[in-house]
Amino acid sequence: MASHLRTGEGIRRGGKQYEAMHAALAGGAAHELAEAGYGNFSPEAVAERVGVSPRTAFRHYETKLALALAGIQSLPTYKGWLDTAEPGESFADRLRRGLRTGAEHLELVAFITATALSYRETQPELLKALRRHVLTPREKAMGAYLAEGQREGVFRKEVTASAMAAADLGIFTMAALGQFSLGRGKPGSSACSTCTGRSWPRRRTSTTNRLNTVLTHPEP
Repeated sequence: MASHLRTGEGIRRGGKQYEAMHAALAGGAAHELAEAGYGNFSPEAVAERVGVSPRTAFRHYETKLALALAGIQSLPTYKGWLDTAEPGESFADRLRRGLRTGAEHLELVAFITATALSYRETQPELLKALRRHVLTPREKAMGAYLAEGQREGVFRKEVTASAMAAADLGIFTMAALGQFSLGRGKPGSSACSTCTGRSWPRRRTSTTNRLNTVLTHPEP
């Protein structure tokens, strides 16, 4: 992204203040992209969200696309959540930790994926960035997690990282729509209520227990 950067007046490029603002704008861009979609996304709206002037936003990211890509690159992956165990942590505990951390960003990943798919013909860079910086790293982390569990005989051999990644994205999409509980928000509420015009009922299902069942036991 270095080609999209400009030094702000009075702020040393590469300094702590500059980097903090750079990261804040990227984080604000992720939220704005998830809420507004790429069509209604604008650097001005991101600047307002972060509490700076549009001029400051353009000093850091010269174009709408550059700022949107920065937002995508700020999204979390599962690196260090699933592929690394804490002392005494079981596979189920590690999965629970990963889901809990991922739940903090469920509204972002699901809806940014949706808008990236919608603009895959006119702005293919969005989907490419999502795959490169979010989806592929997540799948790799899941692959390392599965491989370790399969070596120890915990997980079924036929379960693949791509299948787990697909299930993961589906779960967070359902959760963002209010159809699946990840332990956040009020029953019946939804981050996408304004999009759908309705509130979807939440299913009180243990995500960790369900995934563990699929991973460790053959389906009937």
